[in-house]
Amino acid sequence: MNNLQSILSQINETLHSLPDWNNLSDFVSEFHHIWLKLGNFVQQELVQARIEETETQYQSPRTSREKRYYTPLGEMVVKRRAYVTSEGVKVKVDEELGLPKDKWLPMVLELACALGVSSEFPNSHRLFQKWTGLDVTEKTLANQVEHTGNQLQSQEFKWRESYRSIYANFCEFFYDI
Repeated sequence: MNNLQSILSQINETLHSLPDWNNLSDFVSEFHHIWLKLGNFVQQELVQARIEETETQYQSPRTSREKRYYTPLGEMVVKRRAYVTSEGVKVKVDEELGLPKDKWLPMVLELACALGVSSEFPNSHRLFQKWTGLDVTEKTLANQVEHTGNQLQSQEFKWRESYRSIYANFCEFFYDI
């Protein structure tokens, strides 16, 4: 309930701080920037509340760990607790809530890759930062796009090899008949 009040308070504060405007384009640009910040705040509050709710079922936390995620609304930082288990120290909530190890969420990677292949990279970087509010260097973004491209290419090669193997077995089967 405290998180809901915090969210509603932030929304109310944001609505009251909207600028007066005489140019729709300028207003929409400013509103988009404000909305990204507000959306990121709401998203982070909701995710953190769910983490804390889930962690109430666990016993004896050892330490608190911070994790950062790149989302379409900006960088989200959450805190999770680590627990001593028979397998060592684990952050139990990561698995239970499907919190990924990689900070780059799929929607953000999709946007980065789409921009990376459709425009010169300095322009892609500028648009990526503008649309997501994420402050990453051009080099970091380029490396992530390249890494994702390599992974997709590797998956495609594996698929092609599987297809060739199935096709060869199919042809061999009918040749034997």
